[in-house]
Amino acid sequence: MKTKFISEIANIKDGEGVEDIFLVKGKQQLVRKDGKPYLMLRLCDRTGTIDCKVWDNVEEFSGRFTIDDFVMIKGAVNSYQGTKEINIKAIEKIVDDIVELKDFVAVSEYDFDALEKRLYTVITDLRNPYLQRLLILFYEDKEFMALFKIAPAAKDIHHAFLGGLLEHSLEIVDLCKDIKNRYAEIDLDLLVTGAILHDIGKVRELKYKRSLDYTDEGRLIGHIVIGVEMVDEKIRLIGDFPAKLAMLVRHIILSHQGTYEWGSPKMPQTLEAIILHNLDDLSAKVNVFRKAVRSDSGEGDFSSFNKPLGRYLYKGRYTD
Repeated sequence: MKTKFISEIANIKDGEGVEDIFLVKGKQQLVRKDGKPYLMLRLCDRTGTIDCKVWDNVEEFSGRFTIDDFVMIKGAVNSYQGTKEINIKAIEKIVDDIVELKDFVAVSEYDFDALEKRLYTVITDLRNPYLQRLLILFYEDKEFMALFKIAPAAKDIHHAFLGGLLEHSLEIVDLCKDIKNRYAEIDLDLLVTGAILHDIGKVRELKYKRSLDYTDEGRLIGHIVIGVEMVDEKIRLIGDFPAKLAMLVRHIILSHQGTYEWGSPKMPQTLEAIILHNLDDLSAKVNVFRKAVRSDSGEGDFSSFNKPLGRYLYKGRYTD
């Protein structure tokens, strides 16, 4: 059972020992200046990642494990260019049966089944019969729902944990309902449908059985195009689905990232698409802020520099 997490290693003095289980996220055999091989490893748990090096018995140790294996390591903490790493003296592959997956992959604080029930309530509350039927087809697709319930919303930026995609989507649904109270002309059913479907391509863009990463399809095609293809497949099963409504649904998905620079094939050009993009961005940035403030262990009222948001974050009022 895991006892020490990577977030705690920052507080360990150089030279102190570490003996624990980690997940192998990266593995590369390199050559030292003297021509001898060494292993560069990137190990992770649910709190972060850490670089590790194997200097001795490289060939023997390298053959014992591969990427996405769980390993038990023995080593010592060392600082390199101001960053903590581990020099590994021994490493063994660990069988999955003795590992708690939640120690290595972050998981939503919400119950997956409860999120699924909330999704069903949202769908059945829709008034537009075509949009409701479209979403029901996804909901009744057991293979899709098995993935949608556990998929992360991103690899490492926002809602990057199991269940993150459904949690993020339902959060946007709630924001859609709130904003309808301010702008009466919004087509709420269309907007809610966009909130649920805008990121569905991520069930195939990402792989998340263990460590979070991109699939080949995700790297080569991307979740936006994948998502539109998935929606088109369901729409074809609804013989009389209005062509204009189908176009508006596709547009929300194609434009939800907002700008060409952010990878959006189209910029939002309908009221619902503009709102969905901004609510999507809001949900993501709030999640990034919360994660940064909760995980920052530094002293003072400001966090370390946050790359996703491009700034230091004031955390004083949240840490008292």
